[in-house]
Amino acid sequence: MDDNTKTENIRRFWNDQGDKFLDSIEATTPDPLAKELELEALEAVLDRSKRTLEAGCGNGYNLFSLSTHIKEDLVGFDYSNSMIEVANKTLLNKPKLSSRISFYNASILDDISSLGSFPQIFTDRCLINLTSINQQIDALNNLSNMLNFGGNLVLIESTKQGQSALNSLREYAGLPKIPSRWHNLFIDEEEFFRNIPDSLMHVKTENFSSLYFVISRVFNAKLAPQGKEPDYMSEINKLAKSIPTFGANSPLKLFQFKKVK
Repeated sequence: MDDNTKTENIRRFWNDQGDKFLDSIEATTPDPLAKELELEALEAVLDRSKRTLEAGCGNGYNLFSLSTHIKEDLVGFDYSNSMIEVANKTLLNKPKLSSRISFYNASILDDISSLGSFPQIFTDRCLINLTSINQQIDALNNLSNMLNFGGNLVLIESTKQGQSALNSLREYAGLPKIPSRWHNLFIDEEEFFRNIPDSLMHVKTENFSSLYFVISRVFNAKLAPQGKEPDYMSEINKLAKSIPTFGANSPLKLFQFKKVK
């Protein structure tokens, strides 16, 4: 299957998700607690006084949630027209936010310079929906071009290395490996960092969800009754989400960069 066909299949998948789940968190993740951790990690590194762009915003769930933290304008774009339709419909029911939030239907691989430049940009599991490392780097260059000098770029993405570490622990527990979903290409951290544009300086990497994934994907999975799927909202998962994290055993990581050229 060529890249264009796969890209269109992935776009169709996200359109179906938008049509099915509308403004629900389930449109982009089945795990509400992992989403809470993502939002907490973003709030910790995003400047509340900066105009902010989200690339791959889906149904707008992140931006609506972050609107209480970030006091400046919020802009989101996504290549799924169904997701953007849902986001704009949700915005109609939030008149107090209508002057601060805007959504656009666009692809991260296209020329998106018409959206303007931003002091702050973030993604949340966006680059993993591209079909090759070349596309991921092209997307990163596009975001860098839109970022103001000295600007803050934050990527929450899933990585192959984190997934491998988690699956190693599952093997110790006698559990099968968790495969990547067909529409995802997890970031290869080594190759990705070899191709970071000179315009960006790596500030830090945060393994913000490591402990949660160990407990929810290993302990909770092992304790689940045979033949039943583990409950994302189980008490042990809630406890795991509340405990300070450590280790590097989750696919979900946060990468922060600064625009230096």
